[in-house]
Amino acid sequence: MSAAVKASPRKAAPKKAAPKKKATAKKSAPKKNPSTRATSTKTSSNKAGRTERASLFLVDFAALRSRRRRRRLVIASLLLLVAVFFGVALVQAQLVQTQREVDRVQAEINRLENDLALIDREVVEASSPEVIVERARRLGMVRAVRPVYLVATRPIGP
Repeated sequence: MSAAVKASPRKAAPKKAAPKKKATAKKSAPKKNPSTRATSTKTSSNKAGRTERASLFLVDFAALRSRRRRRRLVIASLLLLVAVFFGVALVQAQLVQTQREVDRVQAEINRLENDLALIDREVVEASSPEVIVERARRLGMVRAVRPVYLVATRPIGP
């Protein structure tokens, strides 16, 4: 068995594992380390009836705090990395959705431009003189034998 001993807040003693010593008939008082606040030894007896003294060790609380801080930093970094990956995935999904909408609008624009080109071609064909004469004939109009020209007496203007 072992007991944890608090280190002094000023200075932590270097870690050294004390070798296990067997108890003898003559018990000596344990030496007090000035860098520890309290020491305690626990004894245990085994089946043979021998008593063994538990080894003491110093706990470096500054190192523990440093490890705890480092562990928290690593965990926070990993969480931040996961959050960034999810953010990138979300932005990518938004970009795909926006690109799909842009493609749909572009297809609609192309369809409307094709319809406009067809209508323009129909207008050009319908305004040709041959087509105009053919439509007039279907409506029952005939060509004048002697065209009459009118002369304007006042100026034509807006």
